Amino acid sequence: MVFSADTLLDLLHDFPVGSRFAVAYSGGLDSTVLLHAMHHALSLAQARSAGAPVYSLRAIHVNHGLSVHADQWQVLCEQTCAHLGVPLHVERVRIDPDEGASLESLAREKRYAVFERQLAEGECLLMAHHLDDQAETFLLRTLRGAGPRGLSAIPQQRPLGRGLVLRPLLELPRDVLRDYAEREALAWVDDESNESLMFDRNFCRHSILPVLESRWPGYRESWKRSAQLSAEADVLLDELAAIDYAQVKSPMESVIDATALAALGPARQRNVLRYWLSLTGAPDPGWNVLMHIVDDMIPAAAGSHPEIRWRNETTSVVVRRFRQHLYLKKQLDALDDITPIAWQPEQSLHLPGNGLIYALAVKGEGLVVPDAAELNLRYRQGGESCRLHGRRTRSLKKILQDAGIEPWLRDRIPLVYCADELVCVPGVGVVEGWKAASGAPGWRVVWVPPDISVSR
Repeated sequence: MVFSADTLLDLLHDFPVGSRFAVAYSGGLDSTVLLHAMHHALSLAQARSAGAPVYSLRAIHVNHGLSVHADQWQVLCEQTCAHLGVPLHVERVRIDPDEGASLESLAREKRYAVFERQLAEGECLLMAHHLDDQAETFLLRTLRGAGPRGLSAIPQQRPLGRGLVLRPLLELPRDVLRDYAEREALAWVDDESNESLMFDRNFCRHSILPVLESRWPGYRESWKRSAQLSAEADVLLDELAAIDYAQVKSPMESVIDATALAALGPARQRNVLRYWLSLTGAPDPGWNVLMHIVDDMIPAAAGSHPEIRWRNETTSVVVRRFRQHLYLKKQLDALDDITPIAWQPEQSLHLPGNGLIYALAVKGEGLVVPDAAELNLRYRQGGESCRLHGRRTRSLKKILQDAGIEPWLRDRIPLVYCADELVCVPGVGVVEGWKAASGAPGWRVVWVPPDISVSR
């Protein structure tokens, strides 16, 4: 098998004249080959169009700063692009090892964030993943127990930001790219971290796959076929999930009906849950989370409020069951400061980590505030009770339950006090003796909780 710029000319036929391309250019062998071949392919296309430019090409280099040689790699990228006449955008990123994920994951996340910001409307980002990358990914995901979506491995293309990611080398083995680089006398960098067996991918590349190749030299093509079949199965599962989701979704954002969900079999429950969570952009829940929701949360006793939390490198989420519905929310940080906060109803106040409180001037309803009264906001401590206007005295816990306040918000409602007396529960009611008389001015107190919705 021989790779040349002509191989990429077929790719250009799928794009209209004027299309813009950007190469994700690290300076390594694979991306150097892609940049050089794409530049040559565009030159051929231009020559065949009587010299008129038909496409544009640029490169994007992300300097992670993880290697002592990172700046040298950047210089080589700048020199190569200058030689080819290809515009280059360079962006440095800072990676904090204390962010809780592997350096590989953090670097990838930062890199893709740069690509997403950089891509213009309709621009196509070309990435140099090849068949050996595909085989490594398939093996790693098999070892992690992935389902059809994971076993689809690296997609040929997918949307990213305002543009598109395309991998034109995905069906070519690494050796073919090396042959091209040597034939064209290209210069590239070798990342020393690629030799370290402490990284799973490198261990697969250097210790496992050579053994497999000695016994089954065609394993790459076999795994490619398995990945393609997994991708087809994933499409079918999504189509089934879309049918089921129409039956279980709620008009409320990021909420589904647990009763309707329970009418499905366990496998379809897990499938539609995975689909629902992917629509919101939540972190991948994984098998254990889906099993817990299906086996423990859906059949939980009425009145119980089970929940499960999980996270990725950037986002922590929680699924909770409340009143026969499943709610997906971002995790809220605990309130650090619960000391009373002075407040007057004329004042709109942002509460630290807890949304906004304000009051609307009304007549004949709401909270009456005597002249010179000093109001303050406090949070529930437990054991409070009050008598709302027109009702009997009850515990605050029971009042909030009957009002349908979600359990995760009950301890966060800013309670309005006058001195040490509870006078108003925002969104629920005013305490007896503190309600404005008919025709008299009052304040309707409104609390806007922090936005914890999960959406793309």
